[in-house]
Amino acid sequence: MTFFETAGQGRVFLLLLYAGAGAALCYDALSLPRRHLPRPFAILADWLWCLMTAALCLGAVAMGQESRLRLYALLGMLCGAGIYCLGVRQIGIAVARLIRKDRKKRTE
Repeated sequence: MTFFETAGQGRVFLLLLYAGAGAALCYDALSLPRRHLPRPFAILADWLWCLMTAALCLGAVAMGQESRLRLYALLGMLCGAGIYCLGVRQIGIAVARLIRKDRKKRTE
């Protein structure tokens, strides 16, 4: 791909947004074992997250038919993780609080 060839970059960036959101979701999913298990298992959970994030990134780059990892690919993943953390995750937390509050009222 030459410097000015940008036809497929939009698709790759969108895939990387999804990959970044997936990496952030994996981080949230692995936070529970990281907090409650002994230290060796917490380190194992961190390594598992690193492997899953690398697989997501490389998969997105490969699906976009890129030949190498570029700076905008990392920026795409960072933006996807930011969208997840600032938007989707906050909505999920609010819904979980409402459900918890509703269950508390039913048991009283």
